[in-house]
This record gives sequence, structure tokens and C-alpha cells, in this order.
Amino acid sequence: MTVVVMCGLPVSGKTTTAARLHAAAGGSLIRSCDVYQSLGIVLPEWVRRTRGFTVDVAAYDAVRDEAYREMGRRLDAALDAGATPVVLDAVHGERDKRQAVWHRCHAHGVRSVLVWCRCDDPGDIAARLRARHGREAEPEHEAADASVFHDIARRWQDPRDDGTWPVIVQYDTHIDRVRVCGAGEDDAALAFIRAPLEGASVR
Repeated sequence: MTVVVMCGLPVSGKTTTAARLHAAAGGSLIRSCDVYQSLGIVLPEWVRRTRGFTVDVAAYDAVRDEAYREMGRRLDAALDAGATPVVLDAVHGERDKRQAVWHRCHAHGVRSVLVWCRCDDPGDIAARLRARHGREAEPEHEAADASVFHDIARRWQDPRDDGTWPVIVQYDTHIDRVRVCGAGEDDAALAFIRAPLEGASVR
């Protein structure tokens, strides 16, 4: 069994990439935006309440942490049911969030691969944010405000420093390039990740 753990900043192409992987490989897809919706967490409302994540941020952190706990519970249920692969789509920008998933996978005895979606071009980031305006009611497009991007960016911790991931797949969605780092980079088991992504655009 394999768990594909998505990570990346908003508008990096995580959710599009996760959907592409799920469509190609089947299994189970767990999306943070769906979890937010089921828990009644409306991100645009939190943007207003926190004035762009400048006040009352601790209150938002509490509901965000509950969403991650719920994703963990859904991951456990998928693994207990034998769903494979599982694609877990969330920001996972902080080391403790990623390691919590890694420990869950380790406890279940399943392999985990981190897929890090990146878009490092400021112009492309701005264009992608603009394209989301007016579509915030759609769960996958709720992170339309630049303050969401900057709040997550300030928390970001480089996954390469975690010391836990044997394999990290970096997918640069700006130039459509896949790079596999770490042990097993030539592993045929990674083909189901590489194949749907190489040469594909998130736009």
C-alpha cells in the first residue's frame, strides 16, 4: 500500500495534481478542502475575521488543527479498509503536520511518498490567485485571498529538512517538471506518480 502525501503552498497545483493522480491510480482521495467544508470551516470568513490573518489567528489555528486531525482519522479509515493508493491532499506546510502523517503510515506498515507541488514564479502565483476570485464558494478554490498564501508561506518549513521522507517528488507546476529525490528514485512503484504528471499542466 502507498500513501501519496501532497504538500505545497496555495495555488501551487496540489488539488489539481491530487485529482490527476487519483484519476490515474484509483484508490482513495482525501482533500483538506472537503474536510473544511464538512466541518463548517469557511476560509473566506476566517480571512475577514482575522483581518487577513493579522488578529485572532490562534482561533483559526484551532479549527485548522482540528481539520488536520479529521484528515488523520479519514486516513486511518481508508488504510483500515485497504484502499490503495491513498492520496492525501493538504498544505502540510509545517513539519509536525507532515510527520503526523508519516507516523500514521509507519504504524499501518504502508509506504508514504511526499509530492511537493511548487510554483516559484511570483507572476504566475498572482495570476492563479486572480483566477480564483469569485470562485471562493468552490471548496478547491476557497484560498483566493493573497493573505491566505502569505499566512501559509510564513509558516512554511522545507520538507527536505524533515529527516523522515525517503522519497520526495518535487513537481514544479510552473514549468511542468518532475524531480524525484531520495532512495528509490528509480523505483518502478513511482511510475504511477510520474506518468500522469510529466508534461501535464495544472492550468
